[in-house]
Amino acid sequence: MQHPPRGMRLPKALAAAAVAGLTAVSVSLGSPVASADPVPPAPAPAPTPAPADVPAAAPAPAPVAADPAAPAPPPADPNAPPPDPAAPPPPPPEPGRVNNAAGGFSYVVPAGWKVSDNTQLSYGQALLTKIPDPGAQPPSDTSVLLGRLDLKLFAGSESDNGKAAIRLASDMGEFFMPFAGTRQDQAAGPLDAAGMPGSYSSYDVKFTDATKPDGQIWAGVVGQADPDTVRQRNPQRWFVVWLGSAGHPVDKAAATALAQSIRPYTPPPPPPAPEPDPNAPPPPPGRAGIGVPVPVTDAPPGMTPGG
Repeated sequence: MQHPPRGMRLPKALAAAAVAGLTAVSVSLGSPVASADPVPPAPAPAPTPAPADVPAAAPAPAPVAADPAAPAPPPADPNAPPPDPAAPPPPPPEPGRVNNAAGGFSYVVPAGWKVSDNTQLSYGQALLTKIPDPGAQPPSDTSVLLGRLDLKLFAGSESDNGKAAIRLASDMGEFFMPFAGTRQDQAAGPLDAAGMPGSYSSYDVKFTDATKPDGQIWAGVVGQADPDTVRQRNPQRWFVVWLGSAGHPVDKAAATALAQSIRPYTPPPPPPAPEPDPNAPPPPPGRAGIGVPVPVTDAPPGMTPGG
């Protein structure tokens, strides 16, 4: 038995205490620490099989190559002024505003009314009709006309907006209410459509036939009344004619708001025509012009002219 070198012997009391401590640990564990078997590692969980009905993920599509024949995007205009960072943002679109390209104006449809088919109009470019109650028929004794005040109407020849409104109300009243009667409650006044001057004229008609309800009309004109431009093809003046009756009276406040909502409108230019495709087949030959001889290439053998 080999002993520790001299000078390394432990005191007897300390050695006895170490042996006693080791014995207590061995008793508490049930077996000597040095002879304990190693704990086997836990088995790895088996992989969960994928459901049979789940299809495999499709491979990502390959990137689409650029078409070499596609036209290049137009370059930015080097002469265009840069956007002004201090400029206010454009106003949001106004609810209910409708653009009328044929008449060159826009307007806000009154509440309770809708834009209707204007193909049968004799005057103007827009027709509004009242929205009926659920299950009811639309009323036939009230409607609104809007359009450009050109020379199709006699009122278009009046350079003064006040006179034009009075003439328009008178002519339209006779056209839509061609019955004997007396005009009552005539009124007139100015209009202002965002700086464009205007005027209106209105009256009621009490018909001689007592079975007919009283008729009503309100006519307004807005725009620049210039004596030198009255006879232009597209004058910058527009009209509103609101027709009603005692059963469906004219809403004069709504008529005024409608006329004063009119704004000039210029439709955007059409998009440019696409460039011709150089790879497209040539178009089929057209018919020959008058007086141009046409060679006969499909005549029957007996009809072939001798040569």
